[in-house]
Amino acid sequence: MLRCITEGKQNHDCLVVSLDINFMLQVRLLLHSLQDTILKLPQIVAVAFSPGSTFLQTFQRPQKEAGNADKNLKLLDLESGETVVQLYQKGMSKESWPALQLTSDEALLAHMVNNTVNIYKTRAFAEGVQYKLPLKNVGGFGLSPAADTSKLKLAAWVPEGKGAPGFVGIWDVNSLGKSQNAPAPLARRSFFRANSVRLYWNSTGTALLAITAADVDVTNQSYYGEQKIHYLAADATNDFLVPNLKDGPIHDAQWSPDGCFFVVVAGFMPAKTVLFDAKCKPVFDLGSGPYNIVKWNPQGRFLALCGFGNLPGDITFLDKKADGKCKVISQVRNDVAVTCDWAPDGRHFLTATVAPRLNVDNGYQIWRYTGEKILDKRVDKGLLEASWQPAPAGTYPDLPQSPRAQASSAVRAATSAAPQQKQGYVPPHSRRGDGTSTASSFSLSGDSNGPGGKLGVARGRALPPGAAPPDTKAASKNSKRRSKKKGSGVGADDTAAPDDEPEPHPNGAASSGMETLTINDDSAETQAAAYTSSNQGTDSAKKVRNLQKKMKQIEQLKDKRDAAGGSGLTPEQMQKLETEQMVMSELRHLEQCA
Repeated sequence: MLRCITEGKQNHDCLVVSLDINFMLQVRLLLHSLQDTILKLPQIVAVAFSPGSTFLQTFQRPQKEAGNADKNLKLLDLESGETVVQLYQKGMSKESWPALQLTSDEALLAHMVNNTVNIYKTRAFAEGVQYKLPLKNVGGFGLSPAADTSKLKLAAWVPEGKGAPGFVGIWDVNSLGKSQNAPAPLARRSFFRANSVRLYWNSTGTALLAITAADVDVTNQSYYGEQKIHYLAADATNDFLVPNLKDGPIHDAQWSPDGCFFVVVAGFMPAKTVLFDAKCKPVFDLGSGPYNIVKWNPQGRFLALCGFGNLPGDITFLDKKADGKCKVISQVRNDVAVTCDWAPDGRHFLTATVAPRLNVDNGYQIWRYTGEKILDKRVDKGLLEASWQPAPAGTYPDLPQSPRAQASSAVRAATSAAPQQKQGYVPPHSRRGDGTSTASSFSLSGDSNGPGGKLGVARGRALPPGAAPPDTKAASKNSKRRSKKKGSGVGADDTAAPDDEPEPHPNGAASSGMETLTINDDSAETQAAAYTSSNQGTDSAKKVRNLQKKMKQIEQLKDKRDAAGGSGLTPEQMQKLETEQMVMSELRHLEQCA
């Protein structure tokens, strides 16, 4: 017996679902008037609520002997129990469910059939198709969550085929008609090497994320294939590939509830997590760690980074400031967690160990955002699901951290520091002076890229490849000091003004974090090192120019291919297009090293 809570609407307290051995589903709706509505549907497979919990969508296993006459996809009115919509659908997958997508006001619903996406009036389904998007080989679609039907957008994607690239496009629903000719999309982005696409609209319906996935990675870097994220603005102002700051798979990507930010967790472990704004500009680098799930709280203030599955189970709670800066609140660990979710109040977090992913140690835990565990409940029998009772938007206000909670989280972070692990045996030939190993060690807790931070700050203006950096105030003073030393002899440097010297760092390093180096101009070794560094910089600049030239050639080939409708390229040119990601990765690496 599984007890679930309906979403949003107040006149339905709960939903009780029971499956018997004959695959008979009994749905009992407990109303405030204590009246029961019992619906019995044979061969049930999946159910889903509409955005306002006015309707219940069901899918039944189709009967082979009935064929198309078996209307196995139904939309039921929860008030009256009447069937509002009934259609035939051959199959259902978890990725494409719910098959009927309703608008936020539940006035329209969309359904995909072969080569077409049909849009109906929910309450007047008998009137037939109101809008139609004919799209050959359409693979999926998604309606924008706009509350105003006049601003409703429809996103759909088509896989690649016969040498033509796949693409994802955005259409204005009000521009669609009932003809067999589809209008030009408002925004469109093409792609190759994608077997499936997941579409994510932001809450305002102004931007779309399309996560493409391929079963095979042509670079042979990942066994699990290749993933990319494409960004499209609904007003067609921007559409481009979301920059991947670390090579590897896309683990998760989630929009904030207000639609102003989104977070991407990507890369080989330890994965990199980056916060972007609604225009796809990187705002804050959350660093690297063993994470594959990101969860925003309903108010969009706190977020949780989790690493479940084959990861240690680390959970990090962060506070996102108004300027995009994210501050760590607390860090906890639940090494057997499978699922997680924020409470409607945005200040409590639920983790659960459920079957069939794990059939032992089933139970659930409740945490405060400060890292305090306030409940740990074990379940003897198999626990299939655990979730919060939903609450309508605006029920709980958006509150910042309480001062007392900030103090307690700071104390907890100081007292819960992980003890230093004992080093294993290190052979004598691999030891440093302090006895530690010289071999590089892999750690899930982070990598050499640093702890992250706010992006776009103190980085200066981008320079052309190979250009010398501009003279800073400190560099100018050092140059004058060296000139004075050469003119007046040794010892003149001792008479320099005290405020010309950089202020020493408490740990013996400069404030930038780099160790302070003392350079002797008369040293032959220093001059040789400078000459080698100069040659290396020249070679790096040449490589950057060559890679930029290759990228320009690839862009020209893509324009030629698009103008010819996906054809007109030789096999050698197609092979050159396939090297785009490799060239981009090498170019990005060289520019970062420069």
